[in-house]
Order: sequence, then C-alpha cells, then structure tokens
Amino acid sequence: MLESSPGIIAWSLVTSISLLSAGLSPANTFWFNILVYAGSSQLAVMPLLAGDYPFWTVWLTALIVMSRFVIFSAVLQPHFQRYSFWQRLGIGGLNTDMSFAKFIEKFPSPENPQGSQVQLLYFMGMVLAHWFFWQIGALIAIFGGSYIPSSWGLGFAGPLALIALIIPAIKHKTAVISALTAAVTCALTINLPYRLTIVCSVIAGVMAAVLVDKQSQRKIV
Repeated sequence: MLESSPGIIAWSLVTSISLLSAGLSPANTFWFNILVYAGSSQLAVMPLLAGDYPFWTVWLTALIVMSRFVIFSAVLQPHFQRYSFWQRLGIGGLNTDMSFAKFIEKFPSPENPQGSQVQLLYFMGMVLAHWFFWQIGALIAIFGGSYIPSSWGLGFAGPLALIALIIPAIKHKTAVISALTAAVTCALTINLPYRLTIVCSVIAGVMAAVLVDKQSQRKIV
C-alpha cells in the first residue's frame, strides 16, 4: 500500500479537517476516525450533523453512500467463504475501495494455487496498512491541519489515487462497458440528494456488466 499511501493520507487529512471545521473537537475527530472509519460517509453526514438534521436522514445518507460495499462484499465472498460469519464480518468491516481494487487485481479468481490463507494474509496486510495510513492523516489534521492552505487541493488526492488503481484493472470488454456506464450514470445523476448518484452508478455499472456477460455467453452457445 506504499504507492497509494500519499493518497490515503491526503484523503484522511481532508476528511478530518472537514470534521474539525464542522465543530467536532480534536478528541471527537480522533474517535470518529477510529470508530466510523469511512471517509466518504463521514464527509456526507457531517453537514447533516452540523445542520441538526433528523438522525434518520444521517443514517439513510450513510447507508446510501456505503451501499457500494454490498457489491464489494459479494465479489469477495467466494474468496473468504471458508471462514466463519464473525471472521468474514471483520474482513468486511476493514475493507476499503483501494484495498478491494488491489485485491481483485491480484486475485481475480477465488481459485488460488497458493491457497486461501495467502489471500487472507495479503488482504489483511493491505487493509491494516490502509487503516494505519488513514489514522496518520487524521493525526496530521488534528495537530497541524490549520497550517495547510486549501489552495493545495488535497481533497482530490484520494480520488486520484483510487482512479490510478482502478484504470489498470479495466482490461476486458465487460469491465470497459461497466466503467463507462457507471461514469455516464454518475454524470447524469450528480445532482441527486443524499449522494444517490453513488447508488445509481453502482447499480448501472453492475447491470451493464451482467448484460454484457450474458450476451457473450449466448454468442458462445
């Protein structure tokens, strides 16, 4: 995770600065990152918390933003199905966008000659490193965030790092069509409330991939 660590730290830094700007104390910001550990969700719900919105809107917004991990978990399930429910719950709880992208690039199929233990160790090494770098970014924001000028544009560092990981993984027709469909859907639904654009883009990308795969299977038959 060293190659993506600058992006992770910058993303965490911007998220924590947003929490502090919304009125959270340094201590609460620290524990927010420890207990919640979901940058996109934290950024989405903080304006609602600061605006004293009803809690159901906060929960709904967080659920919508994090719904993409349902898809991620479904993809990872075959890799870790031999483990107990509680073990899989821990694995899923530490999963991140970057870790998921790198893991699937390394292990596109659950069948691994080296065994599932290697997959678990590889995955846990990534997610724990990601968690460590995220906390570093939070601590930098808490102790020195006020000295970092907003003109640096650090908020875009995280998405850029994620894009750099995803693009090399788009290697075949299904992935290309799925990515393009999700991108177009995102552009068309960007103004929807409660970050619904994320849900729409994920659903559209998955449906496009399924349709392309079915069409390819029909041609083979």
